[in-house]
Amino acid sequence: MKSLLFIIMCLLPLTVMGDNAKPKPKPLTAQQVAQARADYMAKYNHRGHPPYNIPNNRLWRVSRFEGAGWSRANANPKTIGTCSPRYRMTLVGDAWAKGKYGTYRIRLWK
Repeated sequence: MKSLLFIIMCLLPLTVMGDNAKPKPKPLTAQQVAQARADYMAKYNHRGHPPYNIPNNRLWRVSRFEGAGWSRANANPKTIGTCSPRYRMTLVGDAWAKGKYGTYRIRLWK
């Protein structure tokens, strides 16, 4: 009887905690979102704005405007031109990635 009670007491916390025990993922920063989008462009040779759901629908939570650009493979990433906002905004993320066919850059503003 004592052993049955002991087993129940050991398993009880596992069933009570369930999925709520998993820590929630931290929200991505604007820089992390920009880097993930630049990596996507480099991996898939995507010469334009990546799909909005890269990464995990976080783009519009961290920024209001995105600039995307690309150039030849051995270009200086900081000289690659991107779209820029018409109105005054603050740059919150600037990332680049080199791929097989070029260098890609993403800038995010808020």
